Amino acid sequence: MRVLHVCESIIGGTGSYLSEILSDQAELYGSANITLLIPDSHTEYLEQNIIDSGIRIEKFRRPSRRSGLFFLLWAYFRCLREFSPDIVHSHSSFAGLVTRLSWFKRRPCVVFCPHGWAFDIVGTYWIKYLAKVVERLLAHRAEKIIVISHYEYQRAITIGIEPSRLRLVLNGISSKVPNIEPADWRDNRLKVLFVGRLDHQKGLDILLEAVQPLEATVALRVIGDVAVDKTRGDLPKHKTPEFLGWLSREDVAAQMKACDVLVVPSRWEGFGLVVIEAMRLSVPVVATAVGGLVEILGGGEFGFLVPPEDPIALRACIAGLTREQLEAKAIAGRRRFVSKFSADRMIREIDETYRLALGETKRPVKEEPVIQTRRQNFDV
Repeated sequence: MRVLHVCESIIGGTGSYLSEILSDQAELYGSANITLLIPDSHTEYLEQNIIDSGIRIEKFRRPSRRSGLFFLLWAYFRCLREFSPDIVHSHSSFAGLVTRLSWFKRRPCVVFCPHGWAFDIVGTYWIKYLAKVVERLLAHRAEKIIVISHYEYQRAITIGIEPSRLRLVLNGISSKVPNIEPADWRDNRLKVLFVGRLDHQKGLDILLEAVQPLEATVALRVIGDVAVDKTRGDLPKHKTPEFLGWLSREDVAAQMKACDVLVVPSRWEGFGLVVIEAMRLSVPVVATAVGGLVEILGGGEFGFLVPPEDPIALRACIAGLTREQLEAKAIAGRRRFVSKFSADRMIREIDETYRLALGETKRPVKEEPVIQTRRQNFDV
């Protein structure tokens, strides 16, 4: 099977998602049968395991998110001609727009993963309404739509996408805990960690407002940076946080091991991969009650939930945390991760989705090898 992954960005959750699946797909189908199309400015964010997998990596210019669409379209057509994939797996809204709208002599089988619906983005009524209409109209242009949480699935049904188009494949990551020592973070205060893009969605401004009066009892580290523009937008100016920029996955894990709690103050979230990365390491999580975050944390059973866009409620939650509460949620979160969010299960279900999509179009699969993987046990 030949698979082309098309991405408008590999920074943040989408990059982590690809890091989990691409090396395994290289073993499942052969590295020569996997191509990844990414912005040229994002090459430095490629995980080492993707580079080492030997897959083909193609690039397109992305001066900005909107202008990059034209370069993405051109590069996409080039990849179709040169690579002739069986499956095009597109990631996020703009890549999904290009791959589903594009006309080609031999249209490939398209599998689209929104990684969070565009119509859930905070904005005006009419922008959200237009996004719903576009997604409903384009749904029939993808053989399958992979949704990464029950929340995303229900939202798709709500706007009129046929259930037969949808495949629920919960995100997952490797069960193997990174073999790395905790980062150096010697501080007697509560050590709070934020990991994510510094944009409106991720809500860092809300966290900064929440912890500003808690400087005497709370230490804050921020991992991440802006994804496209080189400014930090509307972030409040505070002395409290220590900005670390983008770090490797190993270094992120080291910081997680050193912190007391991960805070995810997102305004909207299709899933929230960073949460299960923390749960794998037995790190307790405080998150806003939006989207897939509610599902991951079991409505608050496996972590702490607070209302979205409410810095006062977030401040009260952080200030009231006790060591006993943190330890209990750390244990519960780890148990939740082991039972539900394995990468083995996710990779198997994505492969099943590809084969269902191809079966519905009755297209033969090229260069199909015997399926082999270094992960032999696909049981959840």
